Amino acid sequence: MDVTKSNFKKLLPEILEAIDSSSFLAVDGEFTGLNNGHNITAFDTPKQYYSKIRSGALDFLFVQFGLSVFKQVKGHERYKNKTYVFYLFPEPLNRDAPDCRFLCQASSLTFLAQNGFNFNKLFREGIPYLKQSDEDSLRETLAEKSRIRANAVQSNNQTIPIPKQFQPAVDAAMEKIKVLLSPNFDKEEVHVEKCSAFVRKLVYQTVREELSGKNICVETKNGTLVARRGVSQEQLHKEKQEKAEKEEETIQDAVGFATIIRRIAASRKLIVGHNVLLDLCHMVHRFIDPLPEDYLEFKEMLHTIFPKILDTKYLVSEALSDLIPSSHLPGVVEAIMKSPFELPKIDAEENYSYEIQNEKFHNAGYDAYVTGLSFITALRYLDTSKFIKSPVDVGAIQKYLNKLFLMKIPDAYIDLERRDPEPLRDHVFHVSFPKVWTSQNIVELFSPFGSIQINWLSDTTAWVALQDRSSASKVKECLEDRPVSKSPGVIVKWYKRYSASTGTVASSPRPNKRKLSGSAPAITQKTLSTPLPPTGGEGDRISKKRKSSSIELNIGTIFEETENGSEALMDLESCASAEGDKVNFTIDQDWD
Repeated sequence: MDVTKSNFKKLLPEILEAIDSSSFLAVDGEFTGLNNGHNITAFDTPKQYYSKIRSGALDFLFVQFGLSVFKQVKGHERYKNKTYVFYLFPEPLNRDAPDCRFLCQASSLTFLAQNGFNFNKLFREGIPYLKQSDEDSLRETLAEKSRIRANAVQSNNQTIPIPKQFQPAVDAAMEKIKVLLSPNFDKEEVHVEKCSAFVRKLVYQTVREELSGKNICVETKNGTLVARRGVSQEQLHKEKQEKAEKEEETIQDAVGFATIIRRIAASRKLIVGHNVLLDLCHMVHRFIDPLPEDYLEFKEMLHTIFPKILDTKYLVSEALSDLIPSSHLPGVVEAIMKSPFELPKIDAEENYSYEIQNEKFHNAGYDAYVTGLSFITALRYLDTSKFIKSPVDVGAIQKYLNKLFLMKIPDAYIDLERRDPEPLRDHVFHVSFPKVWTSQNIVELFSPFGSIQINWLSDTTAWVALQDRSSASKVKECLEDRPVSKSPGVIVKWYKRYSASTGTVASSPRPNKRKLSGSAPAITQKTLSTPLPPTGGEGDRISKKRKSSSIELNIGTIFEETENGSEALMDLESCASAEGDKVNFTIDQDWD
């Protein structure tokens, strides 16, 4: 069901009731862009990951929100489902409401257009919204205007001499207003236009002095002086109440879609999403309150607002990777439609749901719906008792709750309830080098230690991961913090030491459950028959990363400078692996 500002008010009571009575809620979002800052790298910590999202992703607009409501039929494995697709656009409903500025990313808009996104519906019919702090500011602005009006009435009790130059304007206004006293005048009000604020004040004063007790009411509407006759005090009080009610309605219209997110938070229901961290960040930042800079505050805030979260990408990666090789949502959907999985029975109302076979990926409603189906299907497989209780109470999912998958980072996750585990990265090194270096130079540097994976950070820095973890001690012994004579400007630091020096060390150990290259794209390899030169050619970082991935070379010698400054010859053959003189080096060219 598409929800826009034209039918939002009508559907709102139904949606709120559906949220309150649900067994769980599946969500998904679409945005005008994904990243405007530093790229995520494979060896970021969860803290760094969050910082990059907060600084580089939240200025994009949340344009479509999918909410798929699943309600379990009591005592059965069947579910009732309603799915809503909300088009969102922060149109300011009046001049006091915030006028949002936002970023767009060309590739993201192109991607949405290619997947059938209706931009006309977005900009013409998008539902407005305000976060709590913006709502508070709007209320304060309207309250201040009310106080100013009240103060103006009180100050009007003090007579101000009419300056000579303003007397004609006041006289003309009063002449127009006094026609209301004539019983032959057939209108109940008159308008006096082109009055300055000061003239209007003088007219208020003159009406009070000359027309007191004549039931003449004067007020300003959109800069125009409006005088009415036959207005009783009771009617004025009623109009004041109606104006306050209209202001409250305006505020509620401006809050708009944020009402849905606030109700989801208040319901304390289980929220299910696929790779859901970015969606959750936008849900909080756009519709509740700005995200804090501090990472631990963010974790506490998110867990307080949404206490039960299940990330199906994390669930699939950790519990079902042997049966579902691709944790990408289309790959998950393809897998759950085959044995050994069994899709649940869904009772869906017309216009409120989707057919899983009728693929509409990147429509937020469809993605939310199939995410919910994937969750139930995985649960049915993991829970051998064929549960008929609430999904959130099933023991099989407890260890996966409130753990959020980190895209591009194969060995870490965010744990909202506990301290984040520290990934095992004893085989990873931070390398600084001259700008002219390419992948080949890095490969040659690490040639004695076997195959490596390179994750570029900038034109002069990269992470290097050893495929053979046992070689880490040799790298520390032979390369760490030792300037290389034939390659000046090269500095190698062990991951833990580099992280400690930059304040990014994680908190506690965790077994490495995912292979480092497990989620990496297919690797393209090429063999060069000649040794690498000491420096590479000019070119940007992308061209560097697309250099050869596999190299044949003879292990030679590298000069190093000793601590006392003298030059010593370091024979890397003593540090080399037992594979001999010919070594293939694997480089992931598209890791970031």
